[in-house]
Amino acid sequence: MLKENNVSLNATSSTRPPLIVTDAGCDLPPVIFEEYNIKIAPLKILFGDEVYQSGVDMTQEQFYVRLGRGDVHPTTSQPTVPDFVDLYRTLGADGTPILSIHISEGLSGTVNVARQAAKELSDQPITVWDSGTLSAAMGIQVMTAARASKAGYSTEQILPLLKQTHEVADLLFTVEDLTYLYKGGRIGSVRYQLGQVLHIKPIVTVSKSGSTYGTYISAGRARSLPKAIDAFISHITAAVEAGGKLRAISVYGDDDSLAKELNSRLADKFDCIYLDLVPTAPVLGVHVGPGALGIGYARGDWPV
Repeated sequence: MLKENNVSLNATSSTRPPLIVTDAGCDLPPVIFEEYNIKIAPLKILFGDEVYQSGVDMTQEQFYVRLGRGDVHPTTSQPTVPDFVDLYRTLGADGTPILSIHISEGLSGTVNVARQAAKELSDQPITVWDSGTLSAAMGIQVMTAARASKAGYSTEQILPLLKQTHEVADLLFTVEDLTYLYKGGRIGSVRYQLGQVLHIKPIVTVSKSGSTYGTYISAGRARSLPKAIDAFISHITAAVEAGGKLRAISVYGDDDSLAKELNSRLADKFDCIYLDLVPTAPVLGVHVGPGALGIGYARGDWPV
């Protein structure tokens, strides 16, 4: 269930189809960003004093090479209000409405920064949407909005589609090495030590209700990344009966072999309306490391 304040709208409205904006925490194939003209507000990756923009001046390959040096653990930084103001002002200079879709407020301050920037541009039709999730699950929301915009839908018409998509979608991921989640403050020391000793791979999702809404919660565990595929399939089958329509995007770190295996099994079990795989964005790789496997999925066909 979505929070009441999931959406922030400027008083100025428009019936024109909006331009879709998201951030570098959104995992989608590059061809989708190009096809639907989706704009990205880059998040920053910091290796000590070295600062890079995720997906702009640091590719996925470059990120993992730099990460492998191991001399400093990277951190991330969200765009600033001036960053968003400049982006919105440029993109909306001709009066085009903007629908800006971002990482869950429970996981990043990016959406709040976007809201502040939109308030400074009160004369522009800007709507900021908290996806309540991230990665490929947010990607499915962004793609839903982009398809609807291309079909001529206004922002007001797209928002109910985003709500419905959030309700039928989920994200699952696991990691080979818990060190990155621990250093990023995503898990505590006791859980980290137990997981490392017992070789347990946590299966993580993003909560969709209650006090934990929009934050990471446990969805189970597996003994290995290959075993996690079984757990992913089990979770998806509980939401989508065998043979049912499914939209899914698998994500991985520096090796796509398990993501390919996962997609192959999904194709055998479900009627996959959309099925793809992408390396996770570097800004997310900071928290999951190179040995990551995940999936964003949604029940049913595209609403538009």
